[in-house]
Amino acid sequence: MIGLTRALAIELAGDGVLVNAIAPGMTETRLSEGLTDAWKARKLRELPIRRFGVPNEIAPTAVLLTSSDGDFYVGQTLSPNGGDVFL
Repeated sequence: MIGLTRALAIELAGDGVLVNAIAPGMTETRLSEGLTDAWKARKLRELPIRRFGVPNEIAPTAVLLTSSDGDFYVGQTLSPNGGDVFL
């Protein structure tokens, strides 16, 4: 996904299309409800912040990228992830 984001960004930036990606970490949603308690406990131990995110913590990233404040972001992958993955 990161490679595709970068390739599309290079291809489309000249036409004024800014391509970026959001790669969130574990977020509490209906999808995460199906995960086992053991998996969740193991994952929580791995996170420096020691909790999962919530959608309201991911949404500002999307707002940034879709607003004029994001006009200088090109080919980036932003990762609101509680320290899960350091890119």
